[in-house]
Amino acid sequence: MTTPEFNERQKRYRHIAKSLESASQEYESAALGLEQGISEEHIHRHVKNGNAALESAFPELFAPPKPSAPPKLAPAPRDYTNLKVLLIALLVLGLLYAFVAFGPTGDLTKTWMLQDLQKNVAYPK
Repeated sequence: MTTPEFNERQKRYRHIAKSLESASQEYESAALGLEQGISEEHIHRHVKNGNAALESAFPELFAPPKPSAPPKLAPAPRDYTNLKVLLIALLVLGLLYAFVAFGPTGDLTKTWMLQDLQKNVAYPK
């Protein structure tokens, strides 16, 4: 029983076997050339053909690696520094206003007498 997947695998394995056989013959020719002292160009051509045969047999090994996806960065926490400074400044200003409007630092004529003012601003003797 043959299925399309089975036929594809069979063709792939035959292709790999033929490519490996071709690569083996090319490398043997290169080794024989080294023994006989044939030129480096000739040896290099056999090695290059053997490498090409290996690459056609196993293209996934010679393909450049796919770039990995960049890691996902956690979102940066919001910086509330300016808001904190503004709230503190508003709190201080509100506190000062409350003291002036309702507290002891308000209108001094309500709590001080003229004699107290003269006594407090007199030049020491």
